[in-house]
Amino acid sequence: MATGLKQKLQLRRHFREVRRQIPLAHRQAAAQAAAGFLANQAVFRASMHIACYLHVKDEFDSTPVIEAIWSANKYCYLPVLTGENENSLTFVRYNSGDPLHMNRYQIPEPANITNTISPFDLDIVLTPLVAFDLRGCRLGTGGGYYDRTFSFLHGGVSRKPLIIGLAYALQQADSIPDDPWDISLDGVVTESGFMLFS
Repeated sequence: MATGLKQKLQLRRHFREVRRQIPLAHRQAAAQAAAGFLANQAVFRASMHIACYLHVKDEFDSTPVIEAIWSANKYCYLPVLTGENENSLTFVRYNSGDPLHMNRYQIPEPANITNTISPFDLDIVLTPLVAFDLRGCRLGTGGGYYDRTFSFLHGGVSRKPLIIGLAYALQQADSIPDDPWDISLDGVVTESGFMLFS
């Protein structure tokens, strides 16, 4: 097994356990704090089309962030598995009360997928993650969905969307090995604050 892949597997295992042990009260407070930090950022105020996700299991609770998007009269979008073998993401407009169903990973996603947006037209994409480092490297679940969907960001041709991780501060790693196909984070928001990477 390649060294980088082995390191990623070990880090993924470690940080999943770290995330799993975060107490519920801290999770709830962290979600509210992160939503407040994000809503006060100039980059958020200047954006209209913002993608988020519906959290499952121990992922960072995205509910307050989604509510902040709606409260600011912005458009919220959620990822839906599409494409051949459902190996890519389509982003679908999400409003309060929209019907949801579970995809093959038991992640809720909009049942009606008629109101979509091109990934090129999103301003911000808020992503779940297992760990991140201060270089902007993101460790996801290993499926590569965001890497494939936003591969057009490689080479700096497009400056948007900004890819922002939603995470607990405890999910910060010293260093995460990165591969050529990995999409880097432009920033991260945690219960401790908001930071953009250079």
